[in-house]
Amino acid sequence: MYELKFIQKDNCKDGSDHLFTYIYKFFCTDIKLHYIIRAEYHNGNVIALKFYCKKDRGSDYKYNKIINKNTFKTVVKILDTCISLIPTLLDKHPDCSFGLCSARSIDFSNPKKLTEHLPNNQRFRVYSQYIQSKVGNETFSHIEYPSISSYMLLNNNVQDIDKEERNIIEMFERTYRTIPDITNQ
Repeated sequence: MYELKFIQKDNCKDGSDHLFTYIYKFFCTDIKLHYIIRAEYHNGNVIALKFYCKKDRGSDYKYNKIINKNTFKTVVKILDTCISLIPTLLDKHPDCSFGLCSARSIDFSNPKKLTEHLPNNQRFRVYSQYIQSKVGNETFSHIEYPSISSYMLLNNNVQDIDKEERNIIEMFERTYRTIPDITNQ
């Protein structure tokens, strides 16, 4: 795991359900790159966790880019660093849930910019297996959405898990228009 540093809390003023973002950074000593983690807090007490390589911060595709420098060990350390935020965020928001959407990879080294399909993409398969092995069931119910490569850690403190899941899905669909509708599947 890498040393995590809090940078700032950034208020969101776009009128959406996204209220503010906690921004953290860490330096990946193995490959000499900085990473940014965004913990985006939303109405409904849910946090979307996102991370990207700092060198790509200006790109519309910062979450999709393939770094091609990471070994398996480095990937695990990066994920360990990201997941280490969960207890910190639970201290601030004890009943919050977490959502993760696995961006599909785009290979910019290929002239055709080959793009991975959305359902059950590679990041989703890695992240879901990793989360299941690292985050227990005592605090969270684990819910997978392979058709959109997304994962939810639903806090078990909520009264009605099914209703909370529906509310969070609707909120994410309103906030992130690029996420396909899965309510009718």
